Amino acid sequence: MASVCAAAGVPRRTATQWVQRCGTVSAHPPPRGSMKWTAEVKLKAIVETAGLPEDEFGLYLRREGLYATQITEWRADVIEYFTARSTPKKDARDETIRQLEREILRKDNALAEASARLILPKKPS
Repeated sequence: MASVCAAAGVPRRTATQWVQRCGTVSAHPPPRGSMKWTAEVKLKAIVETAGLPEDEFGLYLRREGLYATQITEWRADVIEYFTARSTPKKDARDETIRQLEREILRKDNALAEASARLILPKKPS
């Protein structure tokens, strides 16, 4: 740290405070497989690997720092998401609506029968 501070012209105390404020400084970045993947990156990876043969799939995984299980999990998540969205959710109101529709139909039939009895005479003349 002393040589870097001297080369940059920064007092060592200042550099120490920077490190304390920002956390530890590592010479090696974290491996790419442990990154937090955004939804866009996940979708891009799924699309790019969709039609790849096995050998090219392996090359892609090594290049991007991914595991095959990650791609498989992401695909399953996408399929589950769209499956859940395509099935309509049942609501308590659906049953109430169905009952009310049956009641309206029953009352319509009763009204039609009552109207017919009033309009048609009992004995034709």
